[in-house]
Amino acid sequence: MEEIPEGWGIAGDYIVNENRSNVAVAIIGRGTVEVPPHLCHMMGTFKTENLGIEKIIANIISRPWIRHLVVCGREEFGHYPGDAMLSLHSQGVDGEMRIIGTRAPIPFLSNTPTEHIERFRSQVTIHDLVEPKEAEEIIEYDPCYCFNATEKERLLTLLEELYGREDPPFPGKAIYSESESLIQSGEGLGEGMHLLSDRIVSGMLSMADQQLSTTSPFITLSYDPAIIINPVDGTVVEVSSVDLANRLRDYLTGGY
Repeated sequence: MEEIPEGWGIAGDYIVNENRSNVAVAIIGRGTVEVPPHLCHMMGTFKTENLGIEKIIANIISRPWIRHLVVCGREEFGHYPGDAMLSLHSQGVDGEMRIIGTRAPIPFLSNTPTEHIERFRSQVTIHDLVEPKEAEEIIEYDPCYCFNATEKERLLTLLEELYGREDPPFPGKAIYSESESLIQSGEGLGEGMHLLSDRIVSGMLSMADQQLSTTSPFITLSYDPAIIINPVDGTVVEVSSVDLANRLRDYLTGGY
């Protein structure tokens, strides 16, 4: 079976078990649960409807033996990453790389080619264990939580069932992402997007009449790495994607 090239890797909060199980588990937010390592090849968390999903796609299409993706945990208010992932698998993306049919606010996959998305959708069967799906209000930003007994039992029952299947690897070569925003990028870029969001909102609050009328896009210094200047306050920021940064700005300022 094909080996992943030395030195290649997608940064993120996940573990890779030595087995070549046909299952990956994606937990929404900072949920935790103990799972016997033989029941899945990969298990990790995702928090956003854009970069977090892109990292999952990149990890899965680089491993053709993964044929099932279990999405579980409790939906997160604001980002709605679970809804975005399920909508992506069922409906794909439109011409602007926006996930079709999701209620997530900024579901743009700016670092992932369409062919990679379609490969992901073809390669895996998705299993929806997201509960609860409704997150009506934010109580705490990015809360930690442990699966309760019922949630854990549902997950383990499904994993045991999938473990008994003998699904062949996807009939195609492994695909390795070339996006610098995904490869070995660590948590820094994700945190950077949150800081950028804070700067935009803070500027709007401090000088609302001027900031809300500012529609100019960010000034791009470079695309690889993606470095921009905020034209409002002159700050220089490294981001995961120039396109995603501008879409974030549009969303926060009502630009679309």
